Amino acid sequence: LQPLSLGADLVVASATKALSGHSDLLAGYVAGCHPELMAAVERDRLLAGPVLGTFEAWLVLRSLGSAGLRIDRQCRNAQAVALMLRDHPAVRSVRYPGLPQDPSHPIAVEQMRRFGGLVSVELADAAAVHRLVERSALLVAATSFGGIHTCVDRRARWGDPVPEGFARISLGIEDTDDLIADFEEA
Repeated sequence: LQPLSLGADLVVASATKALSGHSDLLAGYVAGCHPELMAAVERDRLLAGPVLGTFEAWLVLRSLGSAGLRIDRQCRNAQAVALMLRDHPAVRSVRYPGLPQDPSHPIAVEQMRRFGGLVSVELADAAAVHRLVERSALLVAATSFGGIHTCVDRRARWGDPVPEGFARISLGIEDTDDLIADFEEA
């Protein structure tokens, strides 16, 4: 998604997730295309003092070289996993903007170059999500997404108003066939 080309004045985004992609730093950024707004952001940053450390900046720079490859694989993996889960009898629902039947698909097709690496799924209950992660050789229970490993987060445990079996799956860069086989086995 390119919010500035869609008319956003400023974008506040995380560099912690897919951009840096290795789950080893916390970083964010503000981007804009209006010099006067960016000057105000820069002025506030100078007064408030939040500056990324040099090592963390180097980690982001290091990661930019592989960002396109990582994001492409994450998106391909998400599409494949969403398609597989959509038809699985243990799955109540799947949300992924790359699926034509997803309610967000029409706008995603217009606005996105890729459909992202995040799939939402609803299983029967919290125990079913726990069993999925426990039986899997590749899935990791984690809340920090966008890394090279596929992670699952059950949002109800954090108090989110969602069904107990609702989970978000952030796809990593594992081999797609290996991921599908692992999900099917789990």
